[in-house]
Amino acid sequence: MLSIKPEYAIKIIEGVKKVELRRRFPPGTVTGARLYVYATVPLRALIGFATISRIDYLPVNDIWRLYGEVACIAREDFDAYYRGLTSGYVIVLKDVVPLSRPIPLAVLKEELGFTPPQSFAYADDGFRKIVSGDLK
Repeated sequence: MLSIKPEYAIKIIEGVKKVELRRRFPPGTVTGARLYVYATVPLRALIGFATISRIDYLPVNDIWRLYGEVACIAREDFDAYYRGLTSGYVIVLKDVVPLSRPIPLAVLKEELGFTPPQSFAYADDGFRKIVSGDLK
């Protein structure tokens, strides 16, 4: 589960933004794992998911050179985001699935006791069930 600003989350779900950039990311995250996209304020909703194709840990200059175009971020914002770091993470995404109806934070809290993470959190089986409509 990643908390992502709506301007970037929507671009992921539309298939325009092919990677998510992170200053840090949990070690041991496997490729092929499902990544849930939670859009932060003002949307405050789970809007879709994608599969992690791979995770690269690279020097910041290489991140921009290799992924700047598909990261959908202005160079100024990129530089500000990675300021003070020499390396960062790139989560390469594939098989993006938008939810037909975003699941609002209120429902996530009520059904799953969900609190949006500052950056990322591991999702439990409840997310898989709520996304597929299996929760009652």
